[in-house]
Amino acid sequence: MEMMEKPLAKRRFHALRLIHGGLNMEARMTRAETTIEHILQDLEDLKREVRELKNYVDERFRQFEAKIEAKMDSRFAALESAMRTEFRLLWAANFALVGILAKGFQWI
Repeated sequence: MEMMEKPLAKRRFHALRLIHGGLNMEARMTRAETTIEHILQDLEDLKREVRELKNYVDERFRQFEAKIEAKMDSRFAALESAMRTEFRLLWAANFALVGILAKGFQWI
C-alpha cells in the first residue's frame, strides 16, 4: 500500500504550528510563567531553609566548641600540674644519680 502524502497546506500549517507554538500560545505562555514563578518560589524557600540550617549548625558547633574547650582547659591544667611534679622528680633523680656517681668515682 502506498502512503498518501498530506496536502501542502496541511504540512505548512503543521510546520507553522511547531515553529510558533501552536494555536493556544497565550495559554502555554501563561502556564510556563506560572511554572517559572513556582520554581523561583521553591528556590527562595530552599535558600531560606539552607540559611536556617547553616545558622543552626554554626550555633551547635559554637556550643560544642565551648564545651570541649572547658573540658580541655581543666584537663590541661591537671596535666600541667602532673608534668611539673614529674619534672621535679626527674631533676631530683638526676641529682641523686650524679651524687652516687661522684661518690663511686670518689670525687667527693
